[in-house]
This record gives sequence, C-alpha cells and structure tokens, in this order.
Amino acid sequence: MAKGKMTRILMAINVIVFIFMTVTGGSENIENLLRFNAMSKIHVYQGEWWRLFCPIFIHIGVFHLLMNMYFLNSVGDTFESLYGSKNFLIIYLLTGVMGNLFTYAFGEITSVSAGASTSLYGLFGLALGIMFNYRDNEFLRQFGSSFIGIVAINIIYSFMVPGIGITGHIGGLLGGFILAGFFPIMNMTLPTSTKIIAIIAFGLIAMGFIYIGNRSVAQVL
Repeated sequence: MAKGKMTRILMAINVIVFIFMTVTGGSENIENLLRFNAMSKIHVYQGEWWRLFCPIFIHIGVFHLLMNMYFLNSVGDTFESLYGSKNFLIIYLLTGVMGNLFTYAFGEITSVSAGASTSLYGLFGLALGIMFNYRDNEFLRQFGSSFIGIVAINIIYSFMVPGIGITGHIGGLLGGFILAGFFPIMNMTLPTSTKIIAIIAFGLIAMGFIYIGNRSVAQVL
C-alpha cells in the first residue's frame, strides 16, 4: 500500500513539536506542557478552548511519542486510503477533540494530559463504525471486526497502567464510531438519514461534555 501523505505529515508535526518541547524545557515538565497547551480542565474552563485541539500533537516523554507514532504509522495509511487525505485529516482532528472533550467532562480536574492517542482511538472507533455501517459488505465488515481485539486489549491496558488517560481514549473511540456514519468511504455512499443522525449525535454529545465539564470545574473553583 502506498504511504499516505497526510499520515506522514501528521507524524512529522508530532515529532517536530516533541523536539521543540524537549529543547525548551522538556516534554515531561508540567509547566512546559501547559506552555505548549496540553489539556487542562481548569484552563479550558477559563476560555482556552484551543487546548481541546493542541494536545493531539503533544507527547509526554519519548516512549509516549514512539508508541503513538508506531500505531499511527501502522494504521494511518489504511484509513487514509479508505477516506482520502482530506476526510482522514478531518476525522483525525475531530476524534482527537472529542477525546479531549470526554476528558474535560470526566477527567480529574488537576490532571494535565496530551497525546495523539485520542485520535488513534478515534480511528479504532472508525473501524468499528465501518463494521456497523457497512455490515452488508463482507470485506468491510471483516475489516472492522479485525479491530475488536485491538480495541479490547488497548482499553484493558489503559485501565491497568497508571498515568494513561483512559478518558481521552474512550472519547476518541466514541467520536470515531459516530463519524463513521457521516463520512463515507471513498467511492461508496451512506444513507442521508444516517449522516444526519451521526452529525447531530456528534454535536449533541460534544455539547453535553462541555456542559458536564463546566459544571464539574465550577463546583471545585
């Protein structure tokens, strides 16, 4: 399979950001993470909404970066070939934001989080959505079902290992599953009703997470 251009661009951005963080104070330094706009519930509550987007490209430590880049390199090309570079990028970013919104709603108020894993779990959720929305297509159904084990193992791992932002993973997974009903695979179609339901669901859930997050922070401050 040809290497996806957008996948390579995303990987490059992650590496470049990591290098900048490393030389300007370290990628595991909390102050530096906040300076680079890592996810922080309090800061988002105070109006810094870009922190729902920026953490997608920030990593905490070299192992974190290498693991996420390994997964992005492993699955990114496949999804980019299925959806095209433009839609792949939109899905990648939206699922990352949904993952951070889930963290805003249900994460610990004092935690600082970051990582491309919100978007990577979004791609896993996208695969499960493909299995659901194209269940009459044997190839696509089997493709989607092949990710069930990957999702299960990674969710269990996220619960077992301290310090992993499970909330962001679950939110990204949910976002990807929903967006599979809005973005059709290239040269294929989805029912208009499915697309309408998907985009409304995505919007309502995102607003719900914002409301829950606002309330949770306001009760503490």
